[in-house]
Amino acid sequence: MREFAQSMISCSWALCLFGTAQLARIVSPHDKSQSRHQAVVAFDAVTETTELQLSSLIQEIFQAGDQLQRGMVDVMFSVVTLEAVTPRHMTKLTFDVMQQSVEVFKYLTPGLNNRLAWQEFQNKLHAFNLFEHVDVALQLSSGPDVPLIALVEKADALDSYLAPWVMEGLGRYYAERHWEYNGTPQQLLTAAKVRDLPARSLIPLHTGMGLSLARRLLASLTPQSPDIAIDTLLREFIALCQQNSREGYTGAVLEALGLVTRLLYPQIVRIIDWRLSAIDPDLVGYFWHGVGRGLYFLPINALPCTSSAWRAVEMAQEEPPHSLGRLNALGGLAWALTLVNLRHPAILETFLEQYGGVISANDAFSTGVSASLMIWYDIEKDDPYLRAFLHYRPDPCNPRLTQLWNSHVRAPAQEALQGYYDVLKTQYGLGEVFRHQSLQALVDRLKGEPVR
Repeated sequence: MREFAQSMISCSWALCLFGTAQLARIVSPHDKSQSRHQAVVAFDAVTETTELQLSSLIQEIFQAGDQLQRGMVDVMFSVVTLEAVTPRHMTKLTFDVMQQSVEVFKYLTPGLNNRLAWQEFQNKLHAFNLFEHVDVALQLSSGPDVPLIALVEKADALDSYLAPWVMEGLGRYYAERHWEYNGTPQQLLTAAKVRDLPARSLIPLHTGMGLSLARRLLASLTPQSPDIAIDTLLREFIALCQQNSREGYTGAVLEALGLVTRLLYPQIVRIIDWRLSAIDPDLVGYFWHGVGRGLYFLPINALPCTSSAWRAVEMAQEEPPHSLGRLNALGGLAWALTLVNLRHPAILETFLEQYGGVISANDAFSTGVSASLMIWYDIEKDDPYLRAFLHYRPDPCNPRLTQLWNSHVRAPAQEALQGYYDVLKTQYGLGEVFRHQSLQALVDRLKGEPVR
């Protein structure tokens, strides 16, 4: 014990003198830039040596806390150097620090399920931050000219998990710039100037565009709006989706109506369902699928607690007034749950372990999972995260969980990617998976075969 105390005191004294020496080096009258660089190298070397003495868990906590502190320093220096004078930049920096804070809480929270809940919360923050602040992340100008093809190539160079969210944000950003400078969008993704967009960018660009169209049009509605005004707006929305979409992608744009309505205008969800059923019943599925995705991102369902997922499932079953809505809402919820947590399949595993009995009543959840994986595959065919997800296996000591994973995730995903995707892609049917339906029946219809 005496030797331990002596060693600890010696270490503290050495670190104190080391810090003093580096500070003296920085303020010395010699070349300050060179002295500053030497000090940074010295601090990094000591940090790396110290980190090697930590256990794996403590190393992870250290790295998370280190990133949090570095993020806070970035915020302070951005303010001092006027890099973050706009509300958009400050909001982006705030989200960055929130994500890093969650990383620290994740390791300090006891219990695997609780840590996974924090990880899921962090994943939601990450996906939303990438989508919402694409202009800051890619340093986009606020002018009318948006070089979409060049920006898609820039986004495509990002990590394979980041790129789809950024491209979806680009789709919305592109549409918003058109609204602001040119009025009602026309041929946004069909014009000659964007003809050479990479095929893998089309789905996220269409979904992002749909969010812009829905938000702009819904802003004028209230629960007191007359039926004729609602019908006129819905018909305008449908027409804009068709006019600005490429063949086979309209469904990806239409689905955004439900997402925006549930997140921003929940008081008119039932009204939109009622009027849309009268205008075109075939579109009701897209609407409720979007509502399901919106339920996953609701603030009340985004909190890092183990009951959040169950609350979202309950909403998906209680809010729709008919079975078509309930099937699509659950499918949309499964869609969001899968893609947001693609890098952490244990989150989906935990969901199945807790709620597998409830979602086994129909195929809505499994179809939502497999459809979302087809869309991700269309964007990132060689994605290592997708590959790892498909090869993931639950705890073999839990046969019930293994059966649930195989029946609701593994088998449907394999069937979709190996048996359905190519037909959907070549027959312009990918947009139709943004609503719940039998994928086998959809493929048979596209191939002109009798429905089984």
